[in-house]
Order: sequence, then C-alpha cells, then structure tokens
Amino acid sequence: MKHNKTKWMIAVAVLLFGAIIHAQRQDCYVIRADNQRIRAREITADANGNLSVNVDGNLKMPLRWGSYRLAMIPKPKEVEELEKLFDADNFDEVIKTAPAIFDQYKYLGWADTIAALQCESFLALGKPGEASAIFQNARKFPAENMQKFQRVLLLEMLAKKEFDRVENELKRMILDKDDSKAAFAFNMKGQLYEAKGQKREAILEYLKTVILFEGKGKLKRERDVAKQKAVALMKELKDPRVAKIEALK
Repeated sequence: MKHNKTKWMIAVAVLLFGAIIHAQRQDCYVIRADNQRIRAREITADANGNLSVNVDGNLKMPLRWGSYRLAMIPKPKEVEELEKLFDADNFDEVIKTAPAIFDQYKYLGWADTIAALQCESFLALGKPGEASAIFQNARKFPAENMQKFQRVLLLEMLAKKEFDRVENELKRMILDKDDSKAAFAFNMKGQLYEAKGQKREAILEYLKTVILFEGKGKLKRERDVAKQKAVALMKELKDPRVAKIEALK
C-alpha cells in the first residue's frame, strides 16, 4: 500500500513538472516575419537584436534582427521587481532602474512593459514630456501590447489637438471598472475642456475626480492634481465657491 502511494506521488510530481515546463514553453516563443510561431526552450538576444533560439535543447536557430516580429520569454525577475517598485509608488527608483532592464530585455518581449512602467512613473511625477520620449523610443522595438501606453498616447493626441479622438477614448475609459483609469479619464477630460477654452466644464470634470474617488488612497495623486487644477480655474474665474473646494480633504 505504501509502495503504491509512493508511486502515485511520483506520478503526480512528474505531471506537475511537465505542466510547469509546458507553461514555460507557452511563454517562450518567436513569431517570425512570415507569422510562423516557433516554441522554444530558451531565447537570447545580442545588443543588435539578433536572436539565438534554443528550440528543443539541441537545435539552436539564429534569427537576425528584422526577420522576426516578436520574441517572448517568461517574465524576468528584474521586471517583477520593477513592478513591485511601481506598486509601492517608488517612481524615482523605477525611473532610475528601468533603463538597464530595458536594454537587457527590449528584444525579448518586455520592451512595452518596462517602458510603460517608466512612462507611468514620469506621468505620476507630472513629467509628460519625459514619458513621451520613453514611448517614442520603446515603439522602435517588438511589443506585444502597445495599449499599455494608452495614457501617453492620449496626451500626445491632446497636444496635437485631436480633440474628437481623445474624447471618444475617454468615454470608454470613464466607464472602466478600474478606478485609476476612470480617474485619469475625468482629469484628462478636464484638460480637454481647458484646451478648448471651456473652463467651467473643465472644473466640473476635475471635481468629479475629487468627489467620486474620495477615500481612495491609491488615487490620492489623481485627486490632488484634480483639486489643484479646479481651484486654480475657479480663482481665475473668481468663483465664490472656491473656498469650499479648497477645504475638501
């Protein structure tokens, strides 16, 4: 009986190990320029984007930069650590640490994730120009999901006065279940109205962020920015209710 139990445990362990290896392979692949998808055990890249693809432990396939659309490896530990820094609001450290990590993994499927963390950190610190520069550099490299740069793209569209496009995107973001996206959208809509010269409408959008997300600690930055902008506009328009807004916590 004990022998059978041992055999059963070994069998389960083998199955689990096989599942882990399979999952790793699912996250390790190359999509060639002709859209052929190649599973791999390991992929490495040199400084020029040329790949060495270890297909099965024996066969190594070289792929030159330009001959593939995307290479993807499992999430590196450095990227996980960068995400932890961002989640802890340690934006200065993200900005300081990210460039070296970006250079290491920019050809291996993580350029968009790393650069997006940099962009969001710059945006959190009120530096949209620096965020835009990071985005422009990141788009040169293969990426799985450029939607990670949605906020930067919206700011660029606003700068180009593409008001209709911005407004359509914001309508969708405002309805998002993610409060951080919705709060950003209300603030962005305030900026949109400001750019159009509609200052009272802008105030109302900023106040939506201040009031709707009260008590949401994670959104303190968005609320502080919204309150600051609303108060500045109200003072400019000599609105007598500005003191009530200034008193809001």
